[in-house]
Amino acid sequence: MAIKIIVMAVFKSVGFFMRNFICVAVLVCSWVFPASTAYAYSAELFAESQSTHTFSKTNRNLISQFRFVHKTANRAPASLDQMIGQMLMLGFSGTKPGDKSVQAARKLLAKGQIGGLIFMGANLQDRAQVHKLVTYMKSAAPLDRPAFIAIDQEGGRVQRLRSTHGFTDMPQAVELAKNGGAKKARHTYQLMAKELNAVGFNMNFGPVVDLNLNAQNPVIAQKGRSYGKTPHQVQGFAGAFVEAHRRYNILTALKHFPGHGSSWTDSHEQFVDLSKSWKRSELVPYLSMNKKGLADMVMVGHLYHPEFSDEGKIPASLSRKAIQTQLRGKLGYQGLVITDDLGMGAIKKHFSFTETIIRAVQAGNDILLLVDDKLANSQKVTEIHRIIRKAIADKKISQAQIQATYERIMAAKKRLTVPASGAL
Repeated sequence: MAIKIIVMAVFKSVGFFMRNFICVAVLVCSWVFPASTAYAYSAELFAESQSTHTFSKTNRNLISQFRFVHKTANRAPASLDQMIGQMLMLGFSGTKPGDKSVQAARKLLAKGQIGGLIFMGANLQDRAQVHKLVTYMKSAAPLDRPAFIAIDQEGGRVQRLRSTHGFTDMPQAVELAKNGGAKKARHTYQLMAKELNAVGFNMNFGPVVDLNLNAQNPVIAQKGRSYGKTPHQVQGFAGAFVEAHRRYNILTALKHFPGHGSSWTDSHEQFVDLSKSWKRSELVPYLSMNKKGLADMVMVGHLYHPEFSDEGKIPASLSRKAIQTQLRGKLGYQGLVITDDLGMGAIKKHFSFTETIIRAVQAGNDILLLVDDKLANSQKVTEIHRIIRKAIADKKISQAQIQATYERIMAAKKRLTVPASGAL
């Protein structure tokens, strides 16, 4: 205890360079001697560094990363419920820590019953409020299983954080492609990622890599969400989006597999049949960006096409054929796969809640996205866990699949501990 008091007293009294030296020394000790009290010291140094502006961001990131590695290296094997929890990302209601709905969602994170949250427009008021709420939610998650904190921030019509909240209004994809170019795209998305990073988000559901193949498409073309008609056009701008976010340690999601650009209907509202409009060229952005290492995650749409459906008219998001055979098999993609919101009309109007959960997992999705804030309570989440556990017991889902999914999620979360180059 005396040594601890001396270390902390010296740390608080010395200048900038000596603080950095002490930080690195303690971290090295905590890594070499994990059973020592050095790890506990590193926790206090971390807290102290967060409260002072004279401590470098580099070492704040370094402490966080070392503590993550230390925790994961000494972590007991995850239980089945812990693995299932990491597969769930929920929406929630409320805007401030005191709200009962916020506390309920935070408790789910703290207990490991869910692995992440998506922030919607109703959760956002202004920059300071967003930062405070994101920080409050992130602090609940166990250090060795940090929370995914996600948002939809494409630009244009699909942009949760706007100038009314104190953020920069970003151009929609079609506008950027028409009036911009590579340089403007890089600048736009660097600014977008910087603003997201500043308030704590670590996941952004973009870019849209759908081809603009139908001018009457109500959800893509009519909302200006596509960069162009050709894979070449789309890949260039989507690549700038991904690379900018990586500089700020924000994971991105290519969407909406296998391609929503040719549709005549909106999966938010109803069943979408692509069997007569879909073109094979819609797969090219996924194939190309995966080969270039620019695919953190793929979001699968609630879209029907015979080549991506198991039987009957099952949408891609609920089909093994889409994820296991096409995306992972033929396209060779091995990263995270997330569903589009499972509460959309294309799913909710045709499948029961239980069937949706089971089919989504059977299909091979790593993360189930459930935006409906009414689900963010212990009773509903416990029900989801029960549904999946029963499906495993009934041999409808293998525990080996859950384990593989968990490992992919944890590998992605480990990436979030690496210092963000754009933020230094």
